[in-house]
Amino acid sequence: MKLWNFGAAALFLVIATLQLNDLDPVYWVLVYSGTAMVAFGQGLGRHSKFWTGACIGAVATGIISTAPAFGDYLTSENFSSIFSEPENLSSIFSGMASGDYIENSREFLGLVLAFILLTTYSIKNS
Repeated sequence: MKLWNFGAAALFLVIATLQLNDLDPVYWVLVYSGTAMVAFGQGLGRHSKFWTGACIGAVATGIISTAPAFGDYLTSENFSSIFSEPENLSSIFSGMASGDYIENSREFLGLVLAFILLTTYSIKNS
């Protein structure tokens, strides 16, 4: 189980590092780093209800804000688009492009993974 926790910590630390080149990195780096820290703590046999709850709250906020874009992705019927490169990088952040739902859908899926991990830890340690 320790290996699983340390592996999850490493995965989310890599994800946090990849967010450094994002145009709005602060939220994403904090959320994914926080998730990595909670997983690392679990690997050490330590659990902080406060930090786990704080991370769950931050992740849930992101899920709520990106869920509409994920809904747009699901209704687009172009499911392979989530794996494609954006045509215009600036259009991702303009909020006006029709394809901006792809980036937000990717973010939504990452947040869902973090939410599942964090709530699993929370339930396990309650």
